[in-house]
Amino acid sequence: MKASDPAYWMLSNGHTSTPTVFDRNCYICRDPEYAQMGVSLCRPCPACTKKQGTNAGHIPADDVECSVCGYEDGPGDYE
Repeated sequence: MKASDPAYWMLSNGHTSTPTVFDRNCYICRDPEYAQMGVSLCRPCPACTKKQGTNAGHIPADDVECSVCGYEDGPGDYE
């Protein structure tokens, strides 16, 4: 990315988001620029967490459905 890009400041400001869950098949989890930009990252599933413990399951940052159990945590996906 070039310094002239309007979003460049998000990659150079030193801020990073802290992931709480990780799925190796998720493009958001694998792309470090998402964390560098400080955008919302994937989150744990309330249903999986209730069954298995802290931060279980995986709800992608751009969706509301858990990729592990299918639980929907909202009115629908963001697409």
